[in-house]
Amino acid sequence: MQSLSLAVLASAAAEAPPGAVPSLGTESWYADYELRFRPEDVGAEPVPWRISAWQFQENILDFHRAGRPPLNAAHFLVMTLPDETQQQILQECPGLLWTATLLVAEARLSAGACLEADSLVQRLQGWMSQSDEPSWSSSEAMWTSQIAHLAPGWGLEASAHRFREARHLCPDQTANPRAVLRRCEAAKLDVVVAFCREDLSWLVDFADARLWLYSKCPEPDLTGLEKLGLPCVTLEQLPNLGMESLAYAAHLERRHGGYADYTMFLQGEPFQHAPRPLLGDILAAIHAGIYNVPFLHLNVRRFLAGSSLCLRDLYMRLFESEVPEVFGSYCCSQFVVRSDRLHRSRTFYQRINSILLGEMPLACAQDVKYDPRPGIAISALFEHLWHVIFGEPAVLSVRRSNRELPLFAQLDVGEGELPDFFA
Repeated sequence: MQSLSLAVLASAAAEAPPGAVPSLGTESWYADYELRFRPEDVGAEPVPWRISAWQFQENILDFHRAGRPPLNAAHFLVMTLPDETQQQILQECPGLLWTATLLVAEARLSAGACLEADSLVQRLQGWMSQSDEPSWSSSEAMWTSQIAHLAPGWGLEASAHRFREARHLCPDQTANPRAVLRRCEAAKLDVVVAFCREDLSWLVDFADARLWLYSKCPEPDLTGLEKLGLPCVTLEQLPNLGMESLAYAAHLERRHGGYADYTMFLQGEPFQHAPRPLLGDILAAIHAGIYNVPFLHLNVRRFLAGSSLCLRDLYMRLFESEVPEVFGSYCCSQFVVRSDRLHRSRTFYQRINSILLGEMPLACAQDVKYDPRPGIAISALFEHLWHVIFGEPAVLSVRRSNRELPLFAQLDVGEGELPDFFA
């Protein structure tokens, strides 16, 4: 069977070498597509950032009816806007900032960050009154009836009730502080890192996890890592093939049956793709014992849902079943997976390794003139399939629309960042 050449195209954010052009005769497609347009480029006035209060009000009320939370807008209002702008909102439309604050506080509770949540509510109380303000230890009816009277139509009673209900579930953080592991077998979290020569000092935040480092380059320099004194580190060497996918598959085969409660799969520079606060919240929630998500993709950039001959061929060889019409996920293969979702057969993971090592021929071959990195094209196909391998539907739910996730995981932006959208 003659194989096709394979080229994977993306938007302007593509990771192929600058100026790379697919060879003639290749099958190629856009993994995603983004158009950035500035009105001033055609002589128009710049478009200002704008949040419509009525739209936020409608969204927060819809959230109370099991709709999608307006977290991006709330986070921007509470965590990013300067104090003088917040004071203006409090004078002109206080319900907007009050409900946004309660939503952000509830999101912090979902990560076990109860002290942060309490601080936000204390700020809210200070905004609402400079004296004689009822505290959260007062009766709920007293507090909620007052704030509802101050800003009717905003659903503040429901927001306050949601916060109080979530606050009751806060773990006792003083009784169970995070600490460095004493026994590696007791780890709740495995962290798998595919790396070459990246600086791994960021792993200092993972002192209570088992670290599995898979080097794709010979003789890695771990001097900086050794200074961190992390107790549970295993280093293994792999051939420079298949990018991070080979490291993930090798780990799943070699540690089969010995996984921790959760496994986080990361690249050597994880924050190029994933928000740092999201990883921190996951770590805190796992340690607090309040995290229970089977699969969570960690990255920001989203692929277009679609399919291709090459992807369908790979799916058939892996699953030997009917191929879904389309696949949809996030870019760049970083995720955290609960142990029950990893329990496929060792033979299955061996098959993935064989494909990534080039031992099992596929219908498509890599267009090395487009991108010469060994095995990157096949690894790129796995970016569209890892979520399926771990038990998710072919089109993975978008995080900000997935009500099954804790609130903190439905946020798309970090503190100080301007979101591209407020929906």
